[in-house]
Amino acid sequence: MKRRTFLKNSIVAAGAAFCAQGAQIWALPEQPLSRFKLGAISDGFSQDLELALKIMKGYGLSWVEIRAIWGKYNTEATPEEIKRVKQLLDRYQFRCSVVDSAFFKCTLPGTKIVSREDNPYPFSTQMDLLRRAAERCHAWGTDKVRGFTFFRVAEPEKLYPRISEELTKAAEVARQEGVRLVIENEESCNGATGRETAAILKKTPASSVGFNWDVGNGYSHGEVSYPNGYNALDKSRIWHLHLKGMQCGPGLKKCHETFPDEGVINLVGQMRALLRDHYTGTMSLECEFTAPGMTHQQTTERAMQGLLRVAKESLV
Repeated sequence: MKRRTFLKNSIVAAGAAFCAQGAQIWALPEQPLSRFKLGAISDGFSQDLELALKIMKGYGLSWVEIRAIWGKYNTEATPEEIKRVKQLLDRYQFRCSVVDSAFFKCTLPGTKIVSREDNPYPFSTQMDLLRRAAERCHAWGTDKVRGFTFFRVAEPEKLYPRISEELTKAAEVARQEGVRLVIENEESCNGATGRETAAILKKTPASSVGFNWDVGNGYSHGEVSYPNGYNALDKSRIWHLHLKGMQCGPGLKKCHETFPDEGVINLVGQMRALLRDHYTGTMSLECEFTAPGMTHQQTTERAMQGLLRVAKESLV
């Protein structure tokens, strides 16, 4: 057997063994997965989508958010790779919750952004990017595309009318393509907090635009995500969530990501509020840090375990 083939088979076997063990731990009666459509962004586990799905299956998950696959953003995947994703979703019995894109994560022309940001998709290419993401939605069985509110300027509130105008144009393209935009509150963008993103979407009443509520991102701008940020949102327009932990110093300074069952976010309260408000949409673990002494995959697995503990506690 060739060395490359041997290594590949060894990785797959190890993943399968771990999944069997994980299933014994997490796929038990009275688990929160019966109450929450909980999944994860797959590349937190691996950009090898098959390996990621195997690991996720070990935790009893059946929802997946697709961002980077096989070393590239999904919106750059080839037709053959798009078909391969669908085959893997079917084989491992997963449903795609959201197709991630970098839509409107760019500089709005005529604005001066406050930090240096990569801009791989300039403004002129954005509608083509949205259409590519919509194609993947149709191929993978979802109608949700993740988007943003342009790179942040010094006084974002002065830009809200213009952002809303651009979102309204995008909403019409999304409607024509048969998809919905879920707009994430992202710390590098003009809608970074719940309050900011809510203000922008209030000016954008299009039926194809809603929230991708990230419970951690507002902390970098001094917002307590739950209850403050969450309370600012129109609950009927929350269509997806990102869940994570955040650790902050005094006065919400020097915030950084941590495990969901640690840190300052009241995730138990947040998930109880979702139940109270009859939220039935999808949600994903987003793990974008590596803990000391661990690989990124190990960090994501530890984060998944913590999130399942939080979700279970929220049912008590």
